[in-house]
Amino acid sequence: MVTKVSVLITLNKAFPDNLFEVNVSSCKINITVNNKTFSFWINNWFNKKEIVLSIICSKLGQNKRVFARNCEAKKVTKQEAEKFLNQNHLLGFKTAYFKYALYNQQEMVAIATFSKGRKMNRLESNKRSFELISFCCKKGESVIGGLSKLLKAFVTDLQPGDLMTYIDKDWSDGSAYLNLGFKIHSETEPQSYVFDTTNFEKYQFDKLPKNIFIALQSNNQNLEIVKNSGNLKLVYTL
Repeated sequence: MVTKVSVLITLNKAFPDNLFEVNVSSCKINITVNNKTFSFWINNWFNKKEIVLSIICSKLGQNKRVFARNCEAKKVTKQEAEKFLNQNHLLGFKTAYFKYALYNQQEMVAIATFSKGRKMNRLESNKRSFELISFCCKKGESVIGGLSKLLKAFVTDLQPGDLMTYIDKDWSDGSAYLNLGFKIHSETEPQSYVFDTTNFEKYQFDKLPKNIFIALQSNNQNLEIVKNSGNLKLVYTL
């Protein structure tokens, strides 16, 4: 069972210098570093604790540093992308058409995946917009310049009109993307979920399974209505 005490004990052992503030609720872990707060659902901690700890280390500058200039960008297969993302990304693998990775001494250390191109009214008729679906580094490592190098490899091959991506405001402010030239296009409203505190499952509020809907109507004390922080939509025009 994940409890507030167990979370704090693990974080104190991993980061004994108290470099950040922690607030743990029944649904989320909220961490404040340098006056910036980011959050993880408790089920992320329960199922992907190593990834959560790696993200915290990255924000504290404590991960092993790998430089993209020493890496090679390559296209990878769905199987390679799926394995890496499931091991290293909080959301795991999401379907993508183009998959590029960075290799350091023949080891995959970062990946970016992209959608097929789409026609957009904002672009010339011969140009397409592509979505950056996922980006992450290997657990315990931060690839300096990694996102930039992967984007350059993709742009060189596909010549897109623009790139867009969504940033989960729970655990990122999008600064890494903004520093590369992405601009904020819009923001989505926070989305509501029903969170089951007995098994750490969360359900999208407008797509509740029948048994959860009935339990919620019956005021089940183990169910909480919660919200995420919404998303940023970012666009990078070439």
